[in-house]
Amino acid sequence: MISQKEIAQVLGITQAAVSMALRGDRTISPEMRQKVCDTAAAMGYQLNEHVSALMSNIRTGKKLNDKGAIGLLIAAQTQKDWYAVKTFQRFHQGVLRRGSELGFHIESFFLLDPGMRVARIDQILYARGIDGIILAPPGRGKDLPDFQWERYASVVASIGWDVHTLNRVFCDQFQNYVTAFDTLLQLGYKRIGTAFDHSFVLGSQRRTKWHTGYLECQHNIPEEDRIPVFTYNSMPLQTGLPKTGVKALHTEFRKWFSKWKPEVLITLLGGEKKFLDAMKLNIPQDIGLVCLTEQSGSDYTRIDEKMDVLGATALELVAAQIAHNEFGPPTHPKVTMIEGRWEDGSTVRTK
Repeated sequence: MISQKEIAQVLGITQAAVSMALRGDRTISPEMRQKVCDTAAAMGYQLNEHVSALMSNIRTGKKLNDKGAIGLLIAAQTQKDWYAVKTFQRFHQGVLRRGSELGFHIESFFLLDPGMRVARIDQILYARGIDGIILAPPGRGKDLPDFQWERYASVVASIGWDVHTLNRVFCDQFQNYVTAFDTLLQLGYKRIGTAFDHSFVLGSQRRTKWHTGYLECQHNIPEEDRIPVFTYNSMPLQTGLPKTGVKALHTEFRKWFSKWKPEVLITLLGGEKKFLDAMKLNIPQDIGLVCLTEQSGSDYTRIDEKMDVLGATALELVAAQIAHNEFGPPTHPKVTMIEGRWEDGSTVRTK
């Protein structure tokens, strides 16, 4: 089957320009639109049948209840593994809910399944007539070179994916940190500490923005209240091994705490509570604790990242691209940010 990429190669233009010309985008000159259409017809190019039917129904005002499937690409072995992180569950629920409302059903593809190569997933998606793709959190770093992106309407929904040629939707981590910090100031806290795994501070490795929010906030408070981030390797805490590693972390935290004397601690998931418990500190009487992400089964004061809204928004973006016959990488990729909200809990004192 002839692809838009092949048409672009013949004409010496980009695949995005071919896609825009075929859908009548007025930013493409009438002459070039005609040239692209003539070349496509001569080469035997056919528009996706599902999209053609969808656009026909839209023009005639008919309701189309089943608009097809959208694929979720997930960097996990199984749904059970993926659901181990509560925020990913909420993301999935947002995708499913919005998909149901808009008439799409969702199929999940787990990239770390030993029998599921990326090229095979691409074949399955195409064979099943799946027009849309959402690259779900947590991401897997590198691009997916075997994918023929021109076939799909796609959106990236996690900074963990190193894909910059597609439209993206992210949690606004920068603003979420600033919201947490500013709210703590309003509650009367002055000495606000922060604890992160070193990979989130050295940062561009994962392209996270919490630490950037921390740096912004330090400029807005008196110098005597500024506290450097406590950075550490969280692996011993996560695995429980080796004990010597955990003991060393506790010792380093105790030194940092004694030197800087924070009144409250901003963390990601609250695992640093083990440090506080080891020091016999009571929460929130002796020190407050705020999480920037959601931990299952806890009553921590936190920022709700609105992962369900993130999932719903990702679905809406893909659905809109399908409705407008926009397939393949866009000419100008766009980024949509979802701002979180402060959620009261039991780990921060009230005024």
